[in-house]
Amino acid sequence: MGQKILFETALVGLDNYDREGVGTERKDEYGRKWQYQKNRNATAFTAKQPVCYDAGNVGSLSLIKSVNSPVTADLMLAAGIAMTAMGISGALCFGWVQIEGYCQDARVLGVSGTAIAIGDELVAANGTTTLTRATAVGTAPKRLLTFQALEAVSAATGAVYAKDVLIKCL
Repeated sequence: MGQKILFETALVGLDNYDREGVGTERKDEYGRKWQYQKNRNATAFTAKQPVCYDAGNVGSLSLIKSVNSPVTADLMLAAGIAMTAMGISGALCFGWVQIEGYCQDARVLGVSGTAIAIGDELVAANGTTTLTRATAVGTAPKRLLTFQALEAVSAATGAVYAKDVLIKCL
């Protein structure tokens, strides 16, 4: 099977149409991987926010053909981190999502009274544009270890930090 090595768009590039082919993956010499995706939401993405696949599409290839902002039903289907602010569906809504490897400056939310330590599991937070500490690592609801903190985060309530994370998504 051939592998695409030349791309028309930069990792922070956006398009109104499917220029690269939704689902196309690219990787670098450090083992980081990105996937070209479509924002299917009626709201734009913030750069470096987590995104999820839509659980309503399970059972068809549509599952992996678009991503959306985290909502409760989709939290266990983490797709990765949007590399740039992606527009609403129909307006500059195609772009790259990092799906694996070291990611610099992902959006992480500080949680009141609970500092985030290096190595802690992070999860997409419902209805937000941030990652947050998993409440009880490995307990229900069980999630794959898809985001892991590479920098500590203070226990400040509601503060959003740009922190490095390790990604291993679907």
